[in-house]
Amino acid sequence: MSAESLTQIVNELFVKYKDNIILYNKLTQYIEQLPEMLENTHSVFIEREKRKNSLESESETFIQKFLQNYKYYYHNSSELFFEYRNDNKFYMVKEDDVQHMILSTISINKTLTAWKHKLKISILKKIKERDIFSCIPESETIQAVINKLHPSVCDNRDKAKYFLTVLGDILLKKCTHTHFITNKAKPFLKEISNLACMLFGSPNLFNIFKIKYYDHKYSDCRILDTQECINLDNWTSYFKQDYALDLFCVAAHYSHRYDSADTFLLDHCKDDNLKNYAFYLKDKNESQIIDIFYQQNIEPSDDCSISWKNMLYLWKNFIDTERLPNMFFASTLKSKLIEQFKYDGHKDIFLDCTSKLLPNVSKFIQFWNDNIELTDYVDHPCDCGHVTDEIEIEELETDELCSLFSNYAKINISEKYVLDLIKHYYPDIAIEDEKYILNVKCKIWNKKQEIIESVKKYNKGDSTTEAYSDEVSINELYQYYCKCKYKFIVSKRYFEKFLKAESQLYITDDNFIKVDSFNAI
Repeated sequence: MSAESLTQIVNELFVKYKDNIILYNKLTQYIEQLPEMLENTHSVFIEREKRKNSLESESETFIQKFLQNYKYYYHNSSELFFEYRNDNKFYMVKEDDVQHMILSTISINKTLTAWKHKLKISILKKIKERDIFSCIPESETIQAVINKLHPSVCDNRDKAKYFLTVLGDILLKKCTHTHFITNKAKPFLKEISNLACMLFGSPNLFNIFKIKYYDHKYSDCRILDTQECINLDNWTSYFKQDYALDLFCVAAHYSHRYDSADTFLLDHCKDDNLKNYAFYLKDKNESQIIDIFYQQNIEPSDDCSISWKNMLYLWKNFIDTERLPNMFFASTLKSKLIEQFKYDGHKDIFLDCTSKLLPNVSKFIQFWNDNIELTDYVDHPCDCGHVTDEIEIEELETDELCSLFSNYAKINISEKYVLDLIKHYYPDIAIEDEKYILNVKCKIWNKKQEIIESVKKYNKGDSTTEAYSDEVSINELYQYYCKCKYKFIVSKRYFEKFLKAESQLYITDDNFIKVDSFNAI
């Protein structure tokens, strides 16, 4: 209101009550007191503003110090709170614990006690604005994570950093590529995927990580280099405790730091082998890959040919050696090879070519066909004399087969090589735990006869160790058998299975065999 309007109001009141002495006196009294009242009100207002400004300033300082001293973070998708503590590790915390810490810290500052609930709300709001993946871990945290990955998951530190950056891209929803991994890394990644889903609401990591190739665009394909064998036992405590948070937070940090996994490889990685391997499919097309396969595995020869079955084996050996996903179905591969090389459809052979890898393959096939026999299950009696369910007895371990073949062909081969050959050329053979070849025996090694001979020699008193009264431990019998210096030594597993099958009625406590049974074997 203007001064004229206020003056008019006073004049009207004066005229209205000038004849009423009581009201007139009240009016003059109020007007006389008005300057002092306004001055007091003004002073109170000034003091309130000063206190408010002081509290706001102190509150802001308190909030900044609290957020600096207590590194709480939040993730919107999972609605979980996290803390990065002074031990340089991340932990998941309850919201109630965060609120308690806020209120307890405010209570120390008596000045801010009146604003504690307002401050609590403000701090919680700011914490919820601090995403866990925005945190920059300390060097100690980063090095601890890399040391955990190397060498158990990756055989060098650059590979570990690349793995972390890929994982970070996925967590931050920046990844647009498909990353192929070895099948043996699947259990490890499954654990990570489950934790990422629980902690951050992340989608299944196997939407990005793939074991098998299936019509993917080469330009979108990357290959992740991890160890062939990842021991999950080394990670059990890591996955069950908050330690895994360190892995995810460092991964997100690397994704922020390097922008993307591709940028890490192109601009920061000094390992050319890692770079070339990761971009193997991205930098090539189908024809180029077929050419590389041919150059590394096939040699021209006018008088030789390679059957389709052998060619397929060479291809499997190639992708296994190069550690590549299988980019072609067998029919597609065959069609592409026929397009580029001479082929006799009637005989199903590729003409005028050979491979330095095939002679050993042929020797193994010849050895297998000449010396390996398939066996059936055998029945064994129970304690009451009746025949019970069938159990399998005959088997060869992969290292035993390697020794037999090496002795036969004078060629040293690996267990993996043997397994690959069996899986390709004899796919119906049962293999257990990538070690035991079931229901087969070798003609040039009578395992059972050697065991029987050693047991009978033991029974005749050739052993230097006395038996337990009327029974002896199977372990002691096996030790004696190993000292008999046979050319090939059966595994303890087979030794025990054979004795228990042959002497079912004489086994006691599952580890001892009665001496009376030796003559019955």
